[in-house]
Parts: sequence; structure tokens; C-alpha cells
Amino acid sequence: MFLFFLIVASSVVGLILFPLHEIGFIIGFGIIVGCLLRGLYLLHEINRKLDRNHES
Repeated sequence: MFLFFLIVASSVVGLILFPLHEIGFIIGFGIIVGCLLRGLYLLHEINRKLDRNHES
């Protein structure tokens, strides 16, 4: 649940930064993409641990 909150919060901050011309767009895009990639990595790790526990 905390991961979902972080992704939503970072997306909101990124969207707020978008109207600040080029620099705001780059920073906002980086925040959104970075948090989405981190979330995908964490979901992959959780899924891998669950698969490992299920095989035991």
C-alpha cells in the first residue's frame, strides 16, 4: 500500500512540475519514470520471493 502511495504522490509532484517549461518537464518526467521503474522492480522482487516460498 505504501508503494502505491509513493507512486501516486510522485506522479502528482511530477505533474505539478510539468508546466515549468523544459527544466520542470525533465524533472517531472524523471520523478514519474523513476518511481514507476522502482515500483516495477519491487513488484518483481516480491513475486520472485513468493514463487520461491511456494516451491518450498
